[in-house]
Amino acid sequence: MPQKLSALRYIRNNKRRTAVLIVSLCLCFVLTMLTQFLLSTTEESFRSLLLGNGKKMQFIDLAGSSYGLDVDNLSYEELVPLYQEKQDTLIDNLNTYEGVKAVYDAQILYECLNPVIGQFYFELPLVEKEEIPIFLEHFGAEIIQGRLPEHPGEIVLDTATMANRGYGIGSYADEQNMGELFKIVGILDCDYYFGCGIPSDEYTCESMITVLSDGIDDMTVLLENEGITYREKYDSIVDYKRTTEILEKEVTDVIAVSTQFIFIGIIILLSIALFIVYTTYLRDRHNEWCLYCSIGYSRKTIYLSILRELLFTFAAAIFIGSIMVAVSEIVLYYIMIQPNGLKCNFLHTGALWEIFCSYALLCGILQIPVRYALYRIRTIDAMDDDLY
Repeated sequence: MPQKLSALRYIRNNKRRTAVLIVSLCLCFVLTMLTQFLLSTTEESFRSLLLGNGKKMQFIDLAGSSYGLDVDNLSYEELVPLYQEKQDTLIDNLNTYEGVKAVYDAQILYECLNPVIGQFYFELPLVEKEEIPIFLEHFGAEIIQGRLPEHPGEIVLDTATMANRGYGIGSYADEQNMGELFKIVGILDCDYYFGCGIPSDEYTCESMITVLSDGIDDMTVLLENEGITYREKYDSIVDYKRTTEILEKEVTDVIAVSTQFIFIGIIILLSIALFIVYTTYLRDRHNEWCLYCSIGYSRKTIYLSILRELLFTFAAAIFIGSIMVAVSEIVLYYIMIQPNGLKCNFLHTGALWEIFCSYALLCGILQIPVRYALYRIRTIDAMDDDLY
């Protein structure tokens, strides 16, 4: 007699029973991957905003005391011209550094990015009409609809920000808080979340030193060369180094913790449900295995057959789940992510590795009821004994 039991023959003849296990594992796979995919829209959108913009454009706002001014003994009228003189000198000196394309004293308008979870405000520089093409060239942006700003209070925005905020040409930026102050007159084709415009005559925004550069990650190095020590409590700097820290602390780490809690919860619930279902499933096959044992099949042969059935179940769940995840991600991208101007990550290698590890753990857990069932196998004369 052949000492091998066909796992596929049993699976073909018991499709419904096998399908229950496959569907359970498949849902775990799909739920985990889609959760990671949706959370990635927040991380990838913020990554593009923080790291991309931080590389191309930096902002510096220094307190008067950082320039060496005696702010305690100077009146406001005395302080303002002295502060402006110091700032103009710094701007001129920054223009001399390698990697710096241009430096401006620009007013800053803040715009908001709203992914699936959270929101983040980013800077839009407001400069003179003649300086706007310099910003567009630096960011590789081109006007694709409307026109460039020509009058005070006019701005342009990239397509992603326009979509995310639900703007159109003629809309006003942050109208709910700012009112009808900054009118959108053009849409940019740009790889970054970016916009710029001309200051309004009716409202003066906060001014900051705006640096267009390539390859300068830490602006404090340049300031130290100018004899200025950056003090976190008094000064404000937005550059690649600080945006990287913000991304890691406020976005990546937070999402990683949330994802782990969700993943652990899914695995715990699946493990309990699968253990109960599979134990019942094994109980129903007790008489079958007793018969196999009676006609000469060894417990090892029966065990290997069960193991092949399990491996097929897990493999089928991964295969079907992968197709479902791919289709779902594409559908979600075109109906929810792209129309809202967001970024995403389609392939999550970390999540895949966690799922494979969890499946290995589940397969190990299921060995407990399997080994117990094999231990209870009796020959044909004991098949009628209800040992369960």
